[in-house]
Amino acid sequence: MKAKNNIPNSYFSLVRKRFFANRVGILGLVFVFLLIFTAVFADFLSPYNPAGRDSDRVFYPPQGINFFDEDYNFSLRPFAYGFIEGFDPDTFEPTMEIDYSQKNYIYFFTRGWEYKFLGLNLDIHLFTTKDNSKIFLLGSDAYGRDMLSRVFKGSRVTLLFALIVVSITTVIGILVGISSGYFAGKFDIATQRITELALAFPELPLYLSLVAILPRQMDPFLVFIFMAFILSSLKWAQLSREVRGKTLSLRRLDYIKAAEALGSNDMRIIVKHLLPNVTSHVIVSVSLLIPSVILTESFFSFLGLGIQSPFVSWGLQLNSAQDLRTIGSYPWVLSPVFAILISVLGFNAFGDALRDAIDPYATTTKK
Repeated sequence: MKAKNNIPNSYFSLVRKRFFANRVGILGLVFVFLLIFTAVFADFLSPYNPAGRDSDRVFYPPQGINFFDEDYNFSLRPFAYGFIEGFDPDTFEPTMEIDYSQKNYIYFFTRGWEYKFLGLNLDIHLFTTKDNSKIFLLGSDAYGRDMLSRVFKGSRVTLLFALIVVSITTVIGILVGISSGYFAGKFDIATQRITELALAFPELPLYLSLVAILPRQMDPFLVFIFMAFILSSLKWAQLSREVRGKTLSLRRLDYIKAAEALGSNDMRIIVKHLLPNVTSHVIVSVSLLIPSVILTESFFSFLGLGIQSPFVSWGLQLNSAQDLRTIGSYPWVLSPVFAILISVLGFNAFGDALRDAIDPYATTTKK
């Protein structure tokens, strides 16, 4: 493939063109960017303190944003109506009715609860309310905490956890895979038997047993770290096997043999020649591994075996939605599920498009 003026396109330009020709991949990239942006600026985006409780607004329903009141009068500043707690005489359950006399106005870029960002004490938020009024766009939980703020905060913890697990998995997988494929011989046989053992070992029983032995009184930060190492204990094996196969095919190429003939040591060959050529495959594998880690962490936290409070993760938020009666009466407690779905679909779409684009010379069959 050649560009204008008969100048051949570089490999990266071909990858870029092929990737941006995939609309689903672009949508996945947008989702990934929004998730990362949300995780970095979670405190700024959160209108209220995620840990702040309000006993007067327990299980508050989601409030819609309005520009017109009940008399169709236009308001330039958006607002949301409050609720009045009532009682259903037939079901004997509390009800929430809209209070049209209570208008909670939204103010943008105003001061609210304090937080730290890059070592600075800040209190500026994208939007918030004044005069002790509150707006729960996703409702509140059993303690009166804003679900939207907790979803934003949970994105930071969940994505940070996935980043740590993927980093550990990637480092181990690359080291084992490249060294096994390059040195071969007895070293390759020994490492592959260990890799096969890790691949054959059932993940879920191992994770449950390792998590179960963690003391309940352990510091939440240590639980966070131990959980990351536990999930990394087996996930490196598949990546190392793929990197090994790539390395075996590369070490037979002429430029590797030429480097050996010129006296280059093993470390230089691995770092300068093999590692750059397996990096593209590793990037694709990492993009597909992240959603798997997010789902696994959410599963354990949902069962109460994962990340512990005061940390906030999407799975931990769903822990309070185990009761079917709670879900039936207050369905908005399932809002973290949509955050998990968006993240998983976004990373999968991005990873699939990247995997197709990484081989720009492959032909596609048109139906």
